[in-house]
Amino acid sequence: MKRAVLYALLAALAVAQDTVTVEGVVVNKVTGAGIGGVTVRFWTNTNNYDILTNETGTFQITGIKPGDYRSSVVKSGYFDPGSEVLPGNWPKHHISPAGDPVRLRFELNPPASLHGRVVDINGNPVRAAVDLSPGWTASTNADGDFAFGSIPPGPYTLLARPKVSEHVSRKDEIRTEVVPTYYPSVVDRSRAESIMVRAGAQLDGYEIRLQSVPVYRVRGRVLDPDGKPAAKAVVELRARIADGSAAAFLYTGVGLQAFSIRNSALAGPDAQEPIVTAEDGLFEFPSVPAGEWTVRAESDPGPDEIRHRDISNAGSATFSLGRGDPDDLKIQLLAPFSSSGIVALSDGSPAPPGTFVFVSLYSESYSNGGVNTDAGGALRFDNVIPAAYQIRAEVVGGNYYADSIFFGSTNVTGQTVELTPASPPLKIVLKPAGTIRGTIEDADAATVVLFPQSFAGVAYSASSGSGRTFALDGIPPGDYYAIAVDHFDTRTMAEAVRLRGLMPMATSVRMEQGSSVSLQLKVHRLAD
Repeated sequence: MKRAVLYALLAALAVAQDTVTVEGVVVNKVTGAGIGGVTVRFWTNTNNYDILTNETGTFQITGIKPGDYRSSVVKSGYFDPGSEVLPGNWPKHHISPAGDPVRLRFELNPPASLHGRVVDINGNPVRAAVDLSPGWTASTNADGDFAFGSIPPGPYTLLARPKVSEHVSRKDEIRTEVVPTYYPSVVDRSRAESIMVRAGAQLDGYEIRLQSVPVYRVRGRVLDPDGKPAAKAVVELRARIADGSAAAFLYTGVGLQAFSIRNSALAGPDAQEPIVTAEDGLFEFPSVPAGEWTVRAESDPGPDEIRHRDISNAGSATFSLGRGDPDDLKIQLLAPFSSSGIVALSDGSPAPPGTFVFVSLYSESYSNGGVNTDAGGALRFDNVIPAAYQIRAEVVGGNYYADSIFFGSTNVTGQTVELTPASPPLKIVLKPAGTIRGTIEDADAATVVLFPQSFAGVAYSASSGSGRTFALDGIPPGDYYAIAVDHFDTRTMAEAVRLRGLMPMATSVRMEQGSSVSLQLKVHRLAD
């Protein structure tokens, strides 16, 4: 009996010696004060550990098995700084089987708030819907006041949409109306002021004075693929993007981020509220300001007898507005089709196992969410509407880059191409990419940014985490600048003008195909 008890004690001791204690604190990033009631979670594919912080923000998790873990810290109203920039950017931790307790520190951004007022041209309060873009909407009260609470840090725009009574007009009648107005009281989206909301900020005094401008009536008809009126089609009207290109961000995985360099501030286009066509396919937008516009229509989903699923037809048209009321726009709906392709190395051999490519399509009127290649390098797009597209390919896993894109035997890299059901299969050719590894002096954490010296195309960033080393893989050949900074947010800093400002502090890097470069960088502290 005593021997059995001894064996049990020894077994329990062995288990205890094979586990680790993780302890730490979660603090307000602005004030440094501990935050109570935060859910701290450590997990792998097989093990999960959860605990709440106490009133001082500290926590302790005992009995953690050694291994590689992800972690998250969550509390309602607070925001994880890493996830705000790159969703799913959970920290990694290696838990060794022996040693002292692992001590960690997490920071959360406190919520911010923004208050303002909407008035008419004479300063009287106005009932309106107010959009804090992206993603937030509020309504004014009887005094014209609006408020947004518990918003995460980041750049925003304010747009007030007046609640307008019924529009009455005759064709080509010259008239003005109160229209949606951006802060600071401008109609043109390009002149809207970007509001930078800092963590924990209490912002007030944002007044929008609604503007009146000449408006026009836009009428048209939606036709189905057979040329017949299309009932119950949803019609959207959007201002055209000035350069016709996408302000898209391409993610290559947790920790490493590739992003498109913008030539101007990120801005969503103006838009009218969508409408639904009548039985005769007719639609009408009664009050549209002058400018360049794209109208897009999408049918009610219907059965596809060939593919045995519901599909939606779509169509679009572009037009200029400023000389009378267009009354005869026609939107021809087109049936979607499927497009296939393959990814291969430059010698024609298949991509190595574990190498996947994320391919996306973008046009002025349509966007495709993108698809990953399968394990054999094949890819397939469904529900593609015939149109002119830009094709973008980003390698996920494996140290390669997309060197060229072919349709059949035609190289279409960097071009806008027409995609139709008769288009040949897509082929993406990969070549060995370069690697940059290095150390960061005098800093426990930083972000390394690598951007082309042309200040156009794709740039890359990676966090050094809690160490002083960094690695950037999958880098195509070219001339780059590299810099280590204390913070970098692609939402506000991925513009050519901002990157040019970093050039004097950056290190010049020449990348050859498949090369490996070592760098030693110092951290530069950037102004907010």
